[in-house]
Amino acid sequence: MKVIMAEVFNSWQGEGGSVEGSAFGRRQIFVRFAGCDLHCLWCDSKEYIDASHVSRWRYEVEPFTGKFKYKPNPASVDEVVDAVLRLDTGDIHSISYTGGEPTLQVKPLKALMGRMKELDFDNFLETHGGLPELIREVAPLTDYASVDIKDETARATEDWKGLVLREVESIRILKEAGVKTYAKLVVTRETKVENVRWYASLLKDLAPLVIQPREPINITQEKLMGLYREAAQIMGRKNVGLSFQVHKYLNVL
Repeated sequence: MKVIMAEVFNSWQGEGGSVEGSAFGRRQIFVRFAGCDLHCLWCDSKEYIDASHVSRWRYEVEPFTGKFKYKPNPASVDEVVDAVLRLDTGDIHSISYTGGEPTLQVKPLKALMGRMKELDFDNFLETHGGLPELIREVAPLTDYASVDIKDETARATEDWKGLVLREVESIRILKEAGVKTYAKLVVTRETKVENVRWYASLLKDLAPLVIQPREPINITQEKLMGLYREAAQIMGRKNVGLSFQVHKYLNVL
């Protein structure tokens, strides 16, 4: 089975904060898939959006060395598994499947998840959640999940409200499957309070929410605290947290 890959590397999980389902601060091996069906303004993996243009993928030779070797796409599932096992440092919390959007290649994703479960690893899915029918296929193999709530300011798609509703449905599917799941909302200084109230009402009694400022941070502390407060007043004070891309401050991938 073949898969269009971007990269495999060992690092810290730098997002998620302290809410349930987060692996923040944990060591993970990241398996980044190429290809995404959204076009968020602040995407930090734009070079991988069009999978047809990703002719090769890279894998870290040794953990935390920043040294990579390259192979042509598509990769075989066995090649990806081998790259992961070479990076196992014995303290890995879980395998993070990210992108791009990993569920767009759901068959190899399921195969990889299944292999990792057989090898006694937990699976951590990072997804935009816009494809609940594909989320349903991988939910039984998923242990942890971070699901995006794409704010209007992301301009990910024209029907952004429809996308949000699909993302919430994906969260519901994952939760029903017993997956430790949280929602992640990237905010900017243009994020509307009324939108955050809507997201919070959809997530209430379903899953916790982390609010993450867009990098580079352009939102004031006053605005950030206000958005946090509005969400917490609806969802409950213990169901909202802050997330930052801490790995960038550690100068790691």
